[in-house]
Amino acid sequence: MPSQQRGYVVKRDASWQARWSDENGARRSQSGFATKTAAREWLDRKVGDIAALRRGDLLPVADRPATVDALLDLFLAKHGRTVDPATLRNLTTQLRKARAEFGTRHPDSIRRVEVEDWRSTLPPGSRHGVFRSFRQAISWGADRGYVERNASTGIKNPKRKRHERRAVVPFESWEEVRQLAAELDPRFAAIPIVAVGTGLRPEELFGLHRSDVDRQAGVLRVERRYTQRTLKQGGKTAGSVRAVPLRAVVLEAIDSMPRRIDTPILFPSARGGYIESEKFRYRVWTPAFKAAGLDHRRLYDCRHTFATWAIEQGIELWYLAKIMGTSTTQLEDTYARWLQRTDDRLRAAFDAYDRRAVNE
Repeated sequence: MPSQQRGYVVKRDASWQARWSDENGARRSQSGFATKTAAREWLDRKVGDIAALRRGDLLPVADRPATVDALLDLFLAKHGRTVDPATLRNLTTQLRKARAEFGTRHPDSIRRVEVEDWRSTLPPGSRHGVFRSFRQAISWGADRGYVERNASTGIKNPKRKRHERRAVVPFESWEEVRQLAAELDPRFAAIPIVAVGTGLRPEELFGLHRSDVDRQAGVLRVERRYTQRTLKQGGKTAGSVRAVPLRAVVLEAIDSMPRRIDTPILFPSARGGYIESEKFRYRVWTPAFKAAGLDHRRLYDCRHTFATWAIEQGIELWYLAKIMGTSTTQLEDTYARWLQRTDDRLRAAFDAYDRRAVNE
């Protein structure tokens, strides 16, 4: 068997036939090509695959996953060694929809148009993340020779459009925030006040330690986050590790909390560990809204409240982005409605100035 081959094509009645030797040296052929050029192009791809098999760059068919489920299991098992447990749990959850749609299919049998159609049926809120995880798994398999064809190649995966997002529903006033706090257990009563007063993400809020409250500098230091039952050092983005100004209402709320010496966590659970967001939401947060007679808001809406109140007070976007650990682009995209109000006030101020200048 030659170390390298090109194979050859021959005329067979009204069509052309490609002939080559497979990776084991056995002679193979494929007929039915309308032209010699078509046969040659197909053959070149085939012998290229055989060369890759001999080099070890491509796995034999028998060693490749026979179904999408098997490929995803392999991806989670091998890729899971390099990611933290929270990320692995998130991937596992997001891949369930792909399993439901393609699980029993052979990975190489899936066509791009099928993947595009499937993506369009996903809920707007989870579409971007679910498709991203599936594409990551398929691309991982293609890069390692587990699949021959990546059906997700070239499919755009934009984040959901503004009209598809959940509405931003901030609290109307501090009075509403305090109404909610009054219905919470004293251990948790400071949480909505601190959340609204600092704009922290829920995972940042529940990752705080008492030592992060720097009274001398007058800031709250954000250096870690607790998500998916995992404590992660650093922030969600490059700018997420930051110092947030401590306003008086936040310090008052922190000082009013029951004292605990059994844990360094600022907002500990009953047993002194980190609060799990999902359990907190349905066991504590939602019942408190019902008891207070307030329209329900998500825990994340505390961050939205911080941002909208700051924008309405005329805080510069670059500074707001810095203390929220995000970007001005994200702020402009999320809070366009409130920025419009600011523009209206600014326009009115300009008009008033111009009128005074004319009258003078």
